[in-house]
Amino acid sequence: MGKNKSISVVLQTCEKYKDDVQKQIKELKRCVSEGRKSGDILMLGAAYCYLAMAYSDEDDLRGMLLNALKAVTILKDTGEYDLLVRAYHVLGRAYIDQGNNQMSLVCDETAYGIVKRHRLKGQLRITALNNISVSYHAMDEPRKSIKYLNECLELLKKDYGEEYTDYFMYSVNLAGCHKDVGELERADEIFDSIYGLLDKVEFKPLVCDYYIRRAIVSYLREDIKAGNGYIDTALSSFPKNIYPLPLYDDLCEVSRFITNNKDRERSKRIFDLMTVFAENNEGTLEQLFATRMIANYYKNFGEYELATEYFSKCEELNERQMRELREMQMKLHNTTRSAEAEIRKLKRKMRENEDLVSRDPLSKLLNRSALLRVSSEFIESAAKKRQKVGVIFIDIDCFKECNDTYGHAKGDEIIRQVADVCRKRETKNVRFARYGGDEFFGITRGLTDGEVCDIARIICKDIRIADIPNEKNPNGGRLTLSAGVINVTITDKTDTILEIANYADKALYYAKNAGRNAIYELVHSDGGTNDTGSSAYIKIDF
Repeated sequence: MGKNKSISVVLQTCEKYKDDVQKQIKELKRCVSEGRKSGDILMLGAAYCYLAMAYSDEDDLRGMLLNALKAVTILKDTGEYDLLVRAYHVLGRAYIDQGNNQMSLVCDETAYGIVKRHRLKGQLRITALNNISVSYHAMDEPRKSIKYLNECLELLKKDYGEEYTDYFMYSVNLAGCHKDVGELERADEIFDSIYGLLDKVEFKPLVCDYYIRRAIVSYLREDIKAGNGYIDTALSSFPKNIYPLPLYDDLCEVSRFITNNKDRERSKRIFDLMTVFAENNEGTLEQLFATRMIANYYKNFGEYELATEYFSKCEELNERQMRELREMQMKLHNTTRSAEAEIRKLKRKMRENEDLVSRDPLSKLLNRSALLRVSSEFIESAAKKRQKVGVIFIDIDCFKECNDTYGHAKGDEIIRQVADVCRKRETKNVRFARYGGDEFFGITRGLTDGEVCDIARIICKDIRIADIPNEKNPNGGRLTLSAGVINVTITDKTDTILEIANYADKALYYAKNAGRNAIYELVHSDGGTNDTGSSAYIKIDF
């Protein structure tokens, strides 16, 4: 299954069940099973990534963390940077929901590093910037949040002129950060600049929050009349049966100004909203928001007995929140350990599967497809470090005659013996493959000409010392090898393995024509393979 097809299967699954998250999760788990059975790393990584996103929609913290960790681990070495960034985004959100703001920031900065390094553009880049700003805000670093939010807005202006809701939301958040650092005039300027977008914003709670935050800034500037006007507009358009927590967080903040102003009418309206909010949200954090606001309401209007009762509830809720946070962190710690153990097992299986599909079954050397992958890595690495890449082309002399004389079973044994000798010379900078039939192919990086020739010399010499019978071979009736060697600097004429191999093949052909049982190196006078330089075949004695 091809690379794009593997991922498209997962994307099609998400699209098909986009309106039914539970069904989507079930089908994505099926993709995970299929990816495991087939050893399809891309399908597995994509499925884990979108599973994490699905659990995010369900606010399932454990599911987000577990699947995002697996997705990050699997996708790191695949080159699928879009998916990797998405996985880091979910992982960052899982940590911030856990209250682990430092780890959230690590994930968000890692994601943005990938975005910058691989020049990813569009919404992914904007989301990465916004996530960093959110993490810094959670860590009480509004100045840094301002920096990243400004970058978000610049990108939206340039590439997303019609994305009014996102632009509006980031601007409201930016104004909030300027408010947090005491830059109230700048906050008002930002609010004024987006006033004309109010009718175009699709998410109405965001419009309501705009007026609440404007009211807060006005109260801070001691402009009570303007603040009252903004809060009246906000309360008149307050969404029914919608309970986004940030909206109520801001409502709690503005209520402190109103109650301090002894504004009973507006305080009562907020009181009623918070009471409904508390009735419809059982979560400890939500209950704490509402209870604290109600307690302050009673305190500011002299109803001290009720205030005391609600402040006592606040203490209980605070203790419960701390207890729940500790329990959640312990569960997530265990989840993380479990995920790490499963990931280690999964990576081991992945390596085993990768090894199986990349090896020639007879020789146990790399097969041709794996050779192409390794060669590309060697050439890319050598080009960056200005190193040479070498190729050793080896052929068993008179192999057809050997098969005819001793049978194919003996021929297979000889293939294995030659492969064993080649494998002994392998290092992280030297790899061998069975090229086909009785041909073997070695590729090196960062070695001198002499070191590459020495590898060919040792292999050919070891086979000759092994004294394997091949009576039809005119070179002493024993098994011998012929080899061609090239070691080149990467240029535009030698930046693919086929081009480099072609030179080694010419040297091998020269060795065959010279009577076999020989090694020849193709050497260019300019040290590379420039057409303007002269070349010569140099015999390597062994």
